[in-house]
Amino acid sequence: MERVKLIIYGNGQMARMFLHFARSEFDVLAFTVDRAVLNETEIEGLPVLAFDQLEQQFSPGEHKLITAVGYLEMNELRAQKYAEARARGYQFANYIHPSVVWHANIIAGENNVVLDHVAIHPYTRLGNSNFICSNASIGHGCTIGDNCWINSGVAIGGETRLGDGCFLGLNATIGDNIALAAGCYIGANTLLTRSTQAEEVYISGNGERFPLAAKGFQQFISRTPR
Repeated sequence: MERVKLIIYGNGQMARMFLHFARSEFDVLAFTVDRAVLNETEIEGLPVLAFDQLEQQFSPGEHKLITAVGYLEMNELRAQKYAEARARGYQFANYIHPSVVWHANIIAGENNVVLDHVAIHPYTRLGNSNFICSNASIGHGCTIGDNCWINSGVAIGGETRLGDGCFLGLNATIGDNIALAAGCYIGANTLLTRSTQAEEVYISGNGERFPLAAKGFQQFISRTPR
């Protein structure tokens, strides 16, 4: 079977990282970004093209795109470029890592990236342009809107609903049967057990430095009698 010819939108850390995942499944031909941020012509041997002239080398009918940019502007940049490319006739692929068990009753849109060892349980629905990082867990029957960023280690309980453009930080935990309204920011290591209003922010405090050095603390907590 002929592999899909893919263009990656982005030239930052996410795009460069994603290239090494995408190459296992797609024939990646180029990167593309807005002319204003076009600061190099090549990344790892692939050309970097101005987004406004992409059709001149890669026609919409023969090539697909994936937007591999971070959560800039609360995911709005990814949403904007998806909409612009769709309006110009481009179609989008999904990238699902081979380690992900993709149940037959999962429904997904397009332009989604699901990295390695993500658990997506049955009856989950994904919208468009979501980025789900390694080792996240999404419980049964969840609904993820469009343009969400779900970081590594996130755990989402069953039947929970994420509105468009939500950000979930490293190791955030979202309870079951919760509704996160659009544009919410849930910080790293934060436990959320109630539904939210739009664009709310929930963060947990940073770890506090204990007033002992590491070896002294290890002795302090040791259960071995001396």
